[in-house]
Amino acid sequence: MNAEVLNNEGVKFFFDGNLINARLKYEEALVKEPNYATTLNNLGMLCLQEKKFDEAIAYFQKAIKEKDCATYRLNMGHALCNIKKLKEAEEQYKLSIIFNDNLLDGWKSLASLYQVQKRYHEAIKIWVEIIENKSNDPLYKIYLAKDYIKIEEYQNALYVLSKASQQEKYLDLTWYYTALIHFNKQNFDLAKEAIKNAVGIKPNNESYRSLLATIYLCISDSNAAFQEWKYVLLLNPSNEQVRIDRAVTLLSQKLTKEALQDLTHVLIINKNNLKALFYKALTRLEITKDDPEAIKTLKMLSKGKNEYSNKAKEVLSKI
Repeated sequence: MNAEVLNNEGVKFFFDGNLINARLKYEEALVKEPNYATTLNNLGMLCLQEKKFDEAIAYFQKAIKEKDCATYRLNMGHALCNIKKLKEAEEQYKLSIIFNDNLLDGWKSLASLYQVQKRYHEAIKIWVEIIENKSNDPLYKIYLAKDYIKIEEYQNALYVLSKASQQEKYLDLTWYYTALIHFNKQNFDLAKEAIKNAVGIKPNNESYRSLLATIYLCISDSNAAFQEWKYVLLLNPSNEQVRIDRAVTLLSQKLTKEALQDLTHVLIINKNNLKALFYKALTRLEITKDDPEAIKTLKMLSKGKNEYSNKAKEVLSKI
């Protein structure tokens, strides 16, 4: 069998999830043709799947040396992202687009990289380019709206979402981000209406239910909020954020025993959840003013460099 046939057999194994046999076939192909760029690239992809990122980069470099093209540059960018070499990854994504201006994954990867780096204005330019010249998929409009939200350009975000809402796909996400904008602007009635539309489309989405609960709290309807939290925790008992949100509300209502149960549950799942540690300490102090375990926790938090350090110091100063 020649290298191409062996490579194609390896591809079949790869897509079936059989990475061991895929590697064997790829290696057989390279015995036949050591510089076969397609197989070198495929071995790089296999290494990406195995999280062997340095090995993946080595294969992509060899593939590029034999045949420089958009796909290999794109894959190299993915590997570099995984080892946090973001500047180098950006260069590879840009090269992939230079090789093939219509490579949608190249444009998308570049925009996503800018998002990770909080370079939202640059990401916005990419999404606009995709929407205007590359794809009519409403998902890209939603990505664009998300970045407008990040820089608090809410009117631009609403305009983009209104365009996305004219298409049938991803309507739940369109409503969710519309709700988030109204929530950030404290238009709680509009936010509630929008998020209920999202919940109506996907009733089991935890993020949608959680936002609805938060909106209910903002309009002083804690009973409705508790119902939403209850629904979410039936779906996912390990949802840490919902348990903490519910515990904080329970604590505000002096229901310390119930609050303590939720916070303890979170810390069993994740003993390093700082927010749960802080509020558990507050709850224990509410029960017993000089609770030694609570004081110990607050002292630990106060010595760290985290968002609860100063809060812990403030509580300790009042004991």
